Amino acid sequence: MQRSYAAGFAALGLAVALGISACGVSQQQEVQLGQQESAQIQQQLPLVQDAVINQYVNALGNQIASHTSRADLQWQFYVVNTDVVNAFALPGGIIYVNRGVLERADRMDELAGVMGHEIEHVVRRHSVKQMEQMQGANVGVALACTLTNICSNQAAATAINVGGTAIFAKFSRTDEVQADEGGFHNVMSAGISPNGMLTFFQKLLAEEQQSNNSNVSSWFADHPGTQDRIADIQRMLAQVSASQLRSLTTDTQAFQQMKRRVMSLPPAPRQTTSGQ
Repeated sequence: MQRSYAAGFAALGLAVALGISACGVSQQQEVQLGQQESAQIQQQLPLVQDAVINQYVNALGNQIASHTSRADLQWQFYVVNTDVVNAFALPGGIIYVNRGVLERADRMDELAGVMGHEIEHVVRRHSVKQMEQMQGANVGVALACTLTNICSNQAAATAINVGGTAIFAKFSRTDEVQADEGGFHNVMSAGISPNGMLTFFQKLLAEEQQSNNSNVSSWFADHPGTQDRIADIQRMLAQVSASQLRSLTTDTQAFQQMKRRVMSLPPAPRQTTSGQ
C-alpha cells in the first residue's frame, strides 16, 4: 500500500515542483497548485467520509479562517483516516487534519489551536515558499510522508529520493514559531480560547515522553522545537487578561458530538512498514 502512495504521487509532485518559478507565485497559481496537490492526495490517502465530522471540521476551520487576512480564499478542510497525529496545509487554503488529532483533542479549543496554526501557514504562504525551494523535488510524495508514516518504509523513502536527497514536507522552526504566533491570534479573533494550543502540545509531549508512541512521534518530527514553542505559548497567554480568556470559548456541544462520531468509527487503516 505504501508503494502505491509513493508511486501515485511521483508524476504530479515532480511536474508541479518543476513548474514553480523562484520568481514568485501569484495567488491564482497558489490556488491552482493546492488544488492539483489535493486532487492527487484524495486519490491516494484514505479520507474520513462521515458527513457530521467533515461538516464540523469545515465549519470550525472556516470560522477561524474568516478572521484572517486571507478570508477571500475558498478554504477547504479534510480529515485523513489515520491515527497518526499530524496536520498539513496546502497552498491556497486546503488543509488536511489527521483523525489522530481529532481523537486526542478533548475540547474544541485544542482542535482549533491545531487548525489555527495550519491556517497561519497558508496566511504566511509558507507552503509556497517551501515549494519554491524544492525545485525538482517530489513535492507530492513529501506531503504523503508528512500526513502518514509511509516514509518510515525504506522502499517509500527510496521512491522519493530526488538528486540523492530525500525531500520531506517540513517547515522550518522559524515557520513553526510564526504559525504558532499567528495561530494564537487567529483563534482569539474567532472568539476561541488559545489555551487549547498549550494543553494540546503539553498532552502530546507527555504522551511522547511516556510511551514513545510512533503515531505521536510523527508530530514532533514535523513540528520542531515543541518544548520551546510551549514556552512561547505560555508567554503569549500570560499577556492576555484573565477576563478576556474567560470570555473566549473553550468547548461546545457540537465539538463533543463530532468527537463521539470520531470515536465510533471503525479502526483507521494501519500504516504498515513492510513495503507491501
